[in-house]
Amino acid sequence: MAFLIFAALVAAVIIWLVLRSGELFYISVRDGKVLVVRGRVPVSMLQEFRECVAKPLVKRGAIKAFKTEGGGQLSCSGDIDEGREQRMRNTFMLYPASKLRLAPQQKDRTIGQLAGLAWLAWMMDRSHRG
Repeated sequence: MAFLIFAALVAAVIIWLVLRSGELFYISVRDGKVLVVRGRVPVSMLQEFRECVAKPLVKRGAIKAFKTEGGGQLSCSGDIDEGREQRMRNTFMLYPASKLRLAPQQKDRTIGQLAGLAWLAWMMDRSHRG
């Protein structure tokens, strides 16, 4: 019985890793603030995304980028409307995938960011607290 539980856990981790293998980055949005949960994002792109979600304020959302044969694709979810999503796509298209991979790694990453879990990353993040 213990072996079956262990095997199911290992299979779940493998599936989780395969599903995220094509992901370039994942940015979580809460109350108009952005937090890079996974991947690397050039500072200038992140600043443009910050401006997009700040006014009017986006309560919750997610910005994900995936590798494609043509370079990359950006998708947004949550409270991010189509106009902002298009603005972010326009910004994203200015950066080739190679530039994304070479972007500097964020310093002082939290356990949540290392694990790639947005809820834990926000809980541990201290940069947005006053």
